[in-house]
Amino acid sequence: MPVKYLLFINIILKNNITIHYDIAKELKSKKQETIARYLRKTIEDNYLKIKSVDMKFDIPSLKRDMESKTSVIMAKTFKK
Repeated sequence: MPVKYLLFINIILKNNITIHYDIAKELKSKKQETIARYLRKTIEDNYLKIKSVDMKFDIPSLKRDMESKTSVIMAKTFKK
């Protein structure tokens, strides 16, 4: 799933430290690939220390994009 649909991510470590990453804010200055690489590296580096990961998604944007892409595919499929 593209990073652009994430609003923020909270990585909660076993020692109760929370790493909060505001993705919506970071997307204004960084590329999706850069953010995805950072998140992947952070999770891989701290894998044994992580208790849980909480993610907040931009559901309206995701739904809107899915509906528009579905209608385009359906229009191509059922052309007369």
